[in-house]
This record gives sequence, C-alpha cells and structure tokens, in this order.
Amino acid sequence: SPERAIALLYVLLALTFVLFMALTAVSLQRASAAWEALEQARMRSEQSHTTAWHNLSEVQHALGSREMGPKAEFFLLPVSEEVENVRWEMTQSKAECGKELSDRLRVLEEKNVLEPALRQLAEVKQEQSRALARLDAALETVRNLSEIVCMTCPAGWQLFAKACYFFSNTTQRWMEARDYCVSFKAHLAIVDTEQENKFLADHATENRVFWLGLTDMYNEGHWQWVDDRSLSLSFWNQGEPNNAGEQGENCAIVYSNGGWNDIACSNPEPWICERNC
Repeated sequence: SPERAIALLYVLLALTFVLFMALTAVSLQRASAAWEALEQARMRSEQSHTTAWHNLSEVQHALGSREMGPKAEFFLLPVSEEVENVRWEMTQSKAECGKELSDRLRVLEEKNVLEPALRQLAEVKQEQSRALARLDAALETVRNLSEIVCMTCPAGWQLFAKACYFFSNTTQRWMEARDYCVSFKAHLAIVDTEQENKFLADHATENRVFWLGLTDMYNEGHWQWVDDRSLSLSFWNQGEPNNAGEQGENCAIVYSNGGWNDIACSNPEPWICERNC
C-alpha cells in the first residue's frame, strides 16, 4: 500500500544516513592515522637532524683542530648514513600518507553512498504509480459496470435500460414540471431511441399525455432538449409541430401511440422525469 511504501522509504533513508556517517567516520579516522604517522616521521626527522648537526659540529671541531685522520672518517660516515636514512623515511612516509589520503578522497568522491537509496526511492515511486494506475482502472471498471448494469431506482421510479423514470399523477405547466425534475437531480424525459419512446408512450392513455423535455421557446422552430442538445431523432404526429394558436405552441408532449405534438407550455399536463440509476 502507499503507506507501507512511504514507511519503507523512511527506513531506507535512515539506514543510508547511518551508513554515510559510518563511512565518513572511518575515512576521518584513517586520515587522522595517516597524519599521525607523518607527524611521527617528521619528529624522527628532526631528531635525526639534531643528531646529524651534532655530528657535523664534531666534524667541524675535528677539522678545526686539523685531526683529519680516522676520527674525521668516524664522524662523516654516520652523518652520511643518517641523512640517507632520514631522506628514505621521509619519502616513504610521504608516499604512504599521500596514497592513503588520495584513496580515501577518491572513495568519498567517486562512490555515491546515496545511490542505493535513490534507486530504492525511484522503485517505490514506480510501484506507487503502478498501484494508482491499477486503482484508477478498477474504479473505471466499477463505474462502467454501474452504467451498464443498473439494478435499482428510487421508490416510485421505474427502471428502463440505464435510466430511472418518474411518471407523475398530477399536472403542471411545462416550466414547473421541469423545475420539479431538477429538484430530484433529474430532468424532463429526453428520447434517444425508438424503444425508449415506446416505453414512455406505454404509460400514456387516450386522456393522459406527458410533457417531454423538448421545447423551441428560446428559438422558434429550433427544437432542443433540456440538456441543450438539438433534436435529431423525432416522432412527430403528421402535420406537427404547427405552432398553432395565438400564444403559440412551444413545448412537446407524447401520446399513447408514441406520436409527439406541440402545445402551449402554459397547459397543465402530467410529466415524466428521467435520471441515471
């Protein structure tokens, strides 16, 4: 789950931080040891220099007293050896310390200790994206199924195909009937198929017709449904619509034979509301 993935990410980041601190501490410890060795070599060098200067002063004294024989050789030989030893130790210590420091610096620079954590983070993000995609797909499937298989309607409504219909037992003018349907999150019936028109007409009788959600009150001769769609499929009775009368006829009704007629919107008639399941 996303919560588990986030918790795992925090744990990985904490472990990475601890590993980074441990590597840093070890590197600093090794660098400190290298500098300590270099300092010891420097102290030995200073001691060797002191000894050498002492021996040189003895040589100078011997030369000053013109004792150039075996005594001069006795002092010169240790001085030469001491100088060579000091030079070799300094070179060796410098090389070792330099190599140690360069190795540690290269490790710290080249090896990205955060790389595993970043890789894990990328994998967690990918898994989260895949999980969200699967969830979206599942929700879309459920939504599609709910649209295809509509099983129930509110009390007093009738099921047909994917919609629920309410057939009124009272009468109202067209606009009042429209507002009534809107109050139930529905609309006056919109006919999309011949089968739907027959279903609506089957509830009408010779003396009982129903308002449809069809009008041309906003633009005479241009009939449109209450959802603003223009009329495409129609079932007008012969000679209709004719906009007869002084007031005009701008709203449509359906008869029991399935035919439509336009009448005055102010007439009180039963109505049909339509809504999704």
